[in-house]
Order: sequence, then C-alpha cells, then structure tokens
Amino acid sequence: MNEQIEKAKTTTITINRTEYPFEDASQSGESLKRRAGIALSDVLFLEKPGEDRVIGNDDRVRLQDGQVYYSQPPANYGHTVNADTTGFEGVTKSLTQPGGWNFLILEEFPLPAAYRPPSTSVLVKLPPTFPDAQPDMFWVRPAVTLANGAAPNGTSTERLLGEDWQRFSWHLQPGAWKPGISTLRDYIRCVRARFAKGD
Repeated sequence: MNEQIEKAKTTTITINRTEYPFEDASQSGESLKRRAGIALSDVLFLEKPGEDRVIGNDDRVRLQDGQVYYSQPPANYGHTVNADTTGFEGVTKSLTQPGGWNFLILEEFPLPAAYRPPSTSVLVKLPPTFPDAQPDMFWVRPAVTLANGAAPNGTSTERLLGEDWQRFSWHLQPGAWKPGISTLRDYIRCVRARFAKGD
C-alpha cells in the first residue's frame, strides 16, 4: 500500500530519450539539466504542440507524467560558408541572392530512418546581416515524407530557385541564438535536431 502511494507521488518525464522519475514535480531548468547530465550552457526545450518551449536555468516548471524534454547546444552562427564550418561533408553550394541574401545548399544530407528518402538537399537562407541576424526555417528537395508516407509536421511547398522546395516552418526559440559568437555549424546541428524528432 505504502509502495503504491510512493509510486503515485513519482512523476516520470523523458529527457533526451531517457526516462527520469522525480519525487518533486516542481523543478528548475538547472535541476533538470543536472539530473540528465546536460551542460548548463545548453538550451533545454519542452516539447509542445506548435513551437517547443525554452526552459531557462532559473525557470520553474511543474512536471507532468509523459512530458518530453530535449536539449541542444546554444545555436552558434558564423559567416564562413563551406562544408568544414557546417560539420557536413557533402557537396555544399553558396548562392548569392538579391538584397544581400545568401542561400546555402547542402546536398546528399543524410536523414534518420524515420524519413524517406534516406537523403535530400537542405537549403538554408542566410539573411543580409548574418551572422548578427539569425537564419529561420529550412527547405529540402526532394520533399521528404515520414516512413508511413505522411508529410512531416509544419511543412509546405515553396518555389525557390525555379524549383519546388519543401519548407519546414521551424523556428529557433529565445536563448538558442547568440549573435556575434556563433558558427554556422550549430545551425546545421539544430536542423539535424529537428529531423531527429521524427515527426
């Protein structure tokens, strides 16, 4: 009986795909990171419908069974556009656009098993004042589907460079962008993190 009461008081959440039980449902972002062995400088997210919520180190959250949290390093963005700075070894193209925009295309970008086809080209738009201004969203061609044939969440078709691209309406959250101290490598890491969600 007492054991059942104790179990009822425990709240279990998932952080970076690992389940953690908590006896106290009131936690801070810092305490969650420490429990999961996450660097305090990393950004912690709570999965929410639409846009995920950033949990700051000092933010208090009320845990609920089944909540899913994930972390990623703070987004860093730089201005050098080549495969070395993105951490990706595929063919990379940089196309200058009107208004000072620059389109970066990573070809043969490998995708997790949750998607079809197994690779695609990824396009990232770098704004004129990059790296002070952050990139937003990304596009893929050919379009990808989930393994069950459904379109990934938040996707639509947009015409770019004379071709149809699949747009992922996906946005960085506050705390994930640090102007002036960033490299492009971490934006691509954020793109990878979006694909890792498998939805």
